[in-house]
This record gives sequence, C-alpha cells and structure tokens, in this order.
Amino acid sequence: MMFITLISDRKLNRASFDRDNNLLAHDRENVWGTISDQGVSSITINGWLHDFLWGQASQVIQSYGSLLSTYDLLFLGAHFEWVFSLTCLFSGHGYWQELIESIVWDHNKVKVAPTTQPRALSIVQRRVVGVTHYLLGGISTTWAFFLIKG
Repeated sequence: MMFITLISDRKLNRASFDRDNNLLAHDRENVWGTISDQGVSSITINGWLHDFLWGQASQVIQSYGSLLSTYDLLFLGAHFEWVFSLTCLFSGHGYWQELIESIVWDHNKVKVAPTTQPRALSIVQRRVVGVTHYLLGGISTTWAFFLIKG
C-alpha cells in the first residue's frame, strides 16, 4: 500500500518537475498523457500502460515473500532470457568471437576438455537465436506478470 502512495505522490510532482527542469511538458504529453496539477491523465496508450504497470508492480514486488515466489522466479528468468536475446541481436560479431576465444582459452588452460573447439555462430544463426529468445522471453515475462497479478 505504501508503494502505491509513493507512486501517486510522484505523479503529483511531475508537473513541477517539468517546470523546474525546463522540460517541454507538451512533448511528454504525447507519450505519457496530459500533465496537470492533479496528476497524469492517461489518454494515450503509453500513458495507460505506464500507469497500469506501476499500479500493479506492488503486487509483483510483495509476492517475493509469498507462495507466488515461483512465478517471480519465472518472471526474473524470462527477463534474463529476453536480455540475452538483445545481446544476440545487437552485439557485433567481435563480441562473440572474443567470448568464444575466452572459452577455448579457459578449456585449454584448465584442461577440462582440451579437444573441444567451439565455433562462433554465423550472423544469421545469431539472429535466429536472438529472435527466438526475444519472443520466448517476452511471452514468458508477460505470462508471469499476469500470473503474479492474478
């Protein structure tokens, strides 16, 4: 309950924050909704989604100490999967080559599996892995969020 109160207090101060920092309030209205002294009116999709997610976040946070903690772990794991997909989609080939060379060096140094010679993924393979994890991570994150909320 305290978390919701903090969120509503933050909304009330958003208009003064914009004036104090010389931000263009009308530009923010296009994304978050109308800014007034009473708070934010979510007349746009992004504004509604922002308010909905922040309003429901307290249930997700409070569920870490309850029987819903399994869903919380699913929620966090899905986020990690989603973030991993972004490294596959947006990182350059040099990052993967460095990673593979580090793994090979470690294997040879420790003599765990000196005959193992992993190869870097091609650009197409990396993008397929990235898109697959992006979709699975997004679906899993959304599903876990609504399981916790429900």
